[in-house]
Amino acid sequence: MKNHELKTLLEIKDNPSTDQRSLSQKLNISLGLTNAIIKNLIRRGWVKANKISGRKLLYLITPKGIAQVSHLVYERFKETQQFYQDAKNILTEKLIQLHNEGKREAIIYGIHQHTEITYLAVLNSPLKLAYFSIINNDLSKNSLLGHQVFTVSEFLKNYSLNPSSSPEQLIILTTGDSTHLIQELKKYKNISKAIKIIDVENILKDMK
Repeated sequence: MKNHELKTLLEIKDNPSTDQRSLSQKLNISLGLTNAIIKNLIRRGWVKANKISGRKLLYLITPKGIAQVSHLVYERFKETQQFYQDAKNILTEKLIQLHNEGKREAIIYGIHQHTEITYLAVLNSPLKLAYFSIINNDLSKNSLLGHQVFTVSEFLKNYSLNPSSSPEQLIILTTGDSTHLIQELKKYKNISKAIKIIDVENILKDMK
């Protein structure tokens, strides 16, 4: 409920002329839940409703409500920071386990909210981060977190032709949709079965 309360307070603060139906659509929640949240905010003294005409209401955030917004924003920040740290620790532990199983090098695939956490986890592990990260065929970014970016096709072509490559020691950490990656890997049968793909989202899903 806290998350919905914060979003409702922020919306009322920025747009006091909004009505419950508009709030419901904006926040993507049911009208019934919106009504319950509004009533709860009014009861707590965080929002007040002024009748304009007929059944039209003007919702206003109170000084007490503004203080609560600051509190909720701070609480969300702490939760985000804790998730960030916990996620990094879980990923690092997984990478150490993979290193113990013989993996030596990691590639980061995809630009996603978990990309930076994945990057830091690799740096905290015994695995070597390859000098590039991989994204799809979008090269709008030529570097990511200080590393040169290559497309999947470029990486696989160069890697398959490199006589010193060791695909059985390589893992690819995916932080987004890996459909394109898997399709491209199928073209290189000499390395596709040896390279291990790790879905970061699957590792972290139980944290949510």
